[in-house]
Amino acid sequence: MQPTVLSELAKAVPVVLGALLAILGGIIGQLLSHRLVRSRDRGSLRRERIEGLVKALYEHSQWIKDKQAAVLFRDQELDSPSPLAEAEMLQRLYFPELGPEILAVLEAELEIIKFINEQQIAKLKDRRAWVETWNPQPFYDAYKKYLKALNATVTKCRDQIAPYVKP
Repeated sequence: MQPTVLSELAKAVPVVLGALLAILGGIIGQLLSHRLVRSRDRGSLRRERIEGLVKALYEHSQWIKDKQAAVLFRDQELDSPSPLAEAEMLQRLYFPELGPEILAVLEAELEIIKFINEQQIAKLKDRRAWVETWNPQPFYDAYKKYLKALNATVTKCRDQIAPYVKP
């Protein structure tokens, strides 16, 4: 018996269908893979930015202590800029939801800077009287408030990256 065109086409349909399914599966696999990689990269970038913000906050904490020591006890000015500016920049660019927390840190910093400046002025007016009346308690109180604001910000930052960090 001689094969007809129809019977040959019937034999070819499974082969063609299989090839089409293979091609479609490859395309879908590539699209899915690309989407997963982009999602992972976005998460990594977000995590890195949050880490940069938290690093700037902790550097700022050290900067405050250095400023107090330099200005009040070494009679020097601290020339380095405040790392809080970097934290604020990162927050404004990438994390607007952290605005209230960064504002609380800024407000707490103002109290500390005000205390340091007032003490510096009193020291310049009369060093002996300043030494005799020196009371670091207002600094400690303001710094405690600052640390509370800092810790609240770091906690919220940790919550922001929790979905991107593997346990």
